[in-house]
Amino acid sequence: MKKALVSGYIGFNNFGDEAIFYSLSSHLKELGFEVSVLCNNKEIVQKKYNVGTYNYKNPIEILKAIIQCNILISGGGSLLQNKTSNLSLFYYLFILLTAKLLFKKTIIFAQGIEPINGIFQTYITKTIIKTTNFISVRDKNSFNLLKSWKLKPTLVSDPIYSIVENIKISNEKKGIMVQLRNFKNININFLEDLATSIKKSDTKEDIGVFSFQDEIDEDICKKFIEILKRKNIKANYISNKSIEKTIEIVNKSKYMITTRLHGVLISHALKTKTFALVYDKKVETFANELDIETINVYNYNKNEFIDKIKIFLNNDYNNAKDYRKFDWSKIDKVLTDNRGQK
Repeated sequence: MKKALVSGYIGFNNFGDEAIFYSLSSHLKELGFEVSVLCNNKEIVQKKYNVGTYNYKNPIEILKAIIQCNILISGGGSLLQNKTSNLSLFYYLFILLTAKLLFKKTIIFAQGIEPINGIFQTYITKTIIKTTNFISVRDKNSFNLLKSWKLKPTLVSDPIYSIVENIKISNEKKGIMVQLRNFKNININFLEDLATSIKKSDTKEDIGVFSFQDEIDEDICKKFIEILKRKNIKANYISNKSIEKTIEIVNKSKYMITTRLHGVLISHALKTKTFALVYDKKVETFANELDIETINVYNYNKNEFIDKIKIFLNNDYNNAKDYRKFDWSKIDKVLTDNRGQK
């Protein structure tokens, strides 16, 4: 049996990255692969996905995992960037480079790749990406960036769409989901303005405040609930849900106000009316591509914010653009082609 090793941000309870891995690992198993992953929380990930697990920080385990695999898959998500840190960028590049030095087939899977800060960092990234057997990216900006680097990427959509595309859309949608991420500009003043916007909309819908990654989101979500409470608005805290349960909750919701990219993508795909709180370029890129209403958390006018939320919560679904279904065909061709493997 062929063995696929996945390198990504897995085992940190981040809904988006976990959902992508769920989609990828399920598909690999359907193709007959034995799947393993470099991850955090090995035991939990192994039980959750029924895959082999290796400690992503242990050099010996990393080397063992790469030696034993036939194909190394890097992604999805936004792994190849140094906005977070150079260490993160170099880590994921090191995994790719090690696999190539060991004559393994390598695939960059549905990544969002942003401009890299630094001439040296950009050069190293381009050089290592160029050695991979197949590159797929999930958005047009990433596609154009890699084309400008004289590379040959394939444009796909986000893998999360492969999970939701066969789900029946709920006909009985109700309630407002507010999904928040702890980020520097999503501060107390912003939360106050958001709560005021909801208050002035005079909505009668129940409100849920949804954490997609408790380690990062919990504090900001609970602060927002306290602010809502002071304005006599009741809200429930929702957290620690499985991928399937998260999708079910979003599918049954009428409105979604969200910061995280996969909050935007999944709610839009499930025909839940979506409003994006833009804290990151990738969120803005997808929201604009899908004609989803936005507010930039760095630069907004309070009155405009209130008006936008009021209109958003007092209108029916506005038929934003359809999403691009995920196409596995070109990736499958590379996965199942035995050439270039040891």
